[in-house]
Amino acid sequence: MLVASILILLIAIIGTIWYLARRSRPAPRKALPAPPEAPARLPEKYGKDQIVLLVKDPYWLYAYWEITASKREEFERLYGAGSWLESRPVLRIYDLTGHPYDDFLHAPYFEIAVTDFADNWYIPVGKPCSTFCVDLGRLHPRHGFIVLVRSNTVTTPADRPSQVIDPLWPPLEACWEASAKGRAGLSSPALLERRS
Repeated sequence: MLVASILILLIAIIGTIWYLARRSRPAPRKALPAPPEAPARLPEKYGKDQIVLLVKDPYWLYAYWEITASKREEFERLYGAGSWLESRPVLRIYDLTGHPYDDFLHAPYFEIAVTDFADNWYIPVGKPCSTFCVDLGRLHPRHGFIVLVRSNTVTTPADRPSQVIDPLWPPLEACWEASAKGRAGLSSPALLERRS
């Protein structure tokens, strides 16, 4: 019996030592995942002479543009040395509502002076349901307004719900009437006819 007690005590001591040694040993570390690749950056310039017009809301437009050095050199060649510095940049906004999209001579317009450092601009138009186009040009003291680039044409949305009612969907009153007559859940006239 003494031998059995000593053997149990010996096993308990060895087990405790093994357990404490294992617990104090740090767990093996897993390798860290590789850092993610840096996201690709969009270029600041694309090397293309252009202006893009977007609709912000029924009352505002937004335009962004790029004019390359070669366009500036061409301007200087056509209108004389130093003509770029003599002139100033201007946005000319055409209201093409009710005009053909290519009738820029008769369409009303207004102008906004911008700086040479600007490459985008918010344009207040204040006209829902209207069509616009923008020219970015330079106002020269001797040659007048010279177009550099012309934008796409955009139409501002309405600032109220549409007055057009889809003939396949009844107004709300018709739905309530159908509900009162025990045909609840059927809002389409075609479904109402099939059920009748």
